Amino acid sequence: METIAQISSREVLDVLEPTLGAFIPLLEANRAKIQGISRKTFKYGPTERHQVCSCNLLTTRSYPDINGDNQLDVYYPDTPSATGKTQILVWSYGGGFVTGDRQMPPPADLAYACVGSFFAHRGFIVIIPDYRLAPATIFPGAAEDVRDAILWAIKNQEHLTTPTTPSPNTAAIFLMGHSAGAIHVISALTIPETPESSVLLPSIAGVILHAGVYDYKGFDPNHSWYNIATQYYGGVEGLKSKAPLGLLQSASDATVAALPRVLLVLGELEPEWISKSSDRFGKAIEAYTGKKPTSQVAKGHNHVSANLALATGEGEEWAEEVITWIRA
Repeated sequence: METIAQISSREVLDVLEPTLGAFIPLLEANRAKIQGISRKTFKYGPTERHQVCSCNLLTTRSYPDINGDNQLDVYYPDTPSATGKTQILVWSYGGGFVTGDRQMPPPADLAYACVGSFFAHRGFIVIIPDYRLAPATIFPGAAEDVRDAILWAIKNQEHLTTPTTPSPNTAAIFLMGHSAGAIHVISALTIPETPESSVLLPSIAGVILHAGVYDYKGFDPNHSWYNIATQYYGGVEGLKSKAPLGLLQSASDATVAALPRVLLVLGELEPEWISKSSDRFGKAIEAYTGKKPTSQVAKGHNHVSANLALATGEGEEWAEEVITWIRA
């Protein structure tokens, strides 16, 4: 964590490579533990997947997955739950709408496996889905994919059931997303209702939104994120109506009433534009639902480091606090 503290900038593109450089050796040292957890891959949903095609996490180039389908990974705990039911956590990674993969290529191939392994070692069934990326898709494509992954979990309990998970708790699923993943997670719950909304919303017990951008108030039009988001949402007006704040404002009374409790997580070293958006969204959630979200700071972490720290033995405290919130 000392290396993270020494990075002078807070901007996402500035911290990405040095943060990866700091944590990849730590992840590699724990490869056996990370990969020792049981993991299976399943197809879900009706859409084709587009994914990054090199180990450069900043690339925006994409191509259809060779399997032609959206897939998800399920990580299984190695010991049964003491309470009888096994909690389920669906985690959605970030990548600025344009990059990301549930199984990153080397040398970052443990980058998201570490998240699955960390929470599985603490008793969760962890589901990490891929979703369609921009520019091959625009809103609401990725949110629909995340929604379909959650519905897959609800409807396919047999794929979650193992000798160590005899009773998966599909009636009280927790969702967590980081950065763009946080946007997709909350959007999956607030995009216009479908016939399956009556199945989806009652099955969600809580949402952890980690460093997402939920509105674009005061954004510099020349900022790279603003430009990408404008394309994803189909124009400037889409930033207002289709970003999470706009979806919350236009959601039906039934959807708002059904929203679960929310935990907002921010790294201590987040860029100011991310922190301010999260603060505004927290106030909006309280105003519309009447329930104040819980806020948490991941101490010592920048925008990228918190997830990479998992399963390394360093900087994991924030995730332990998330588990405490889930189990409260």
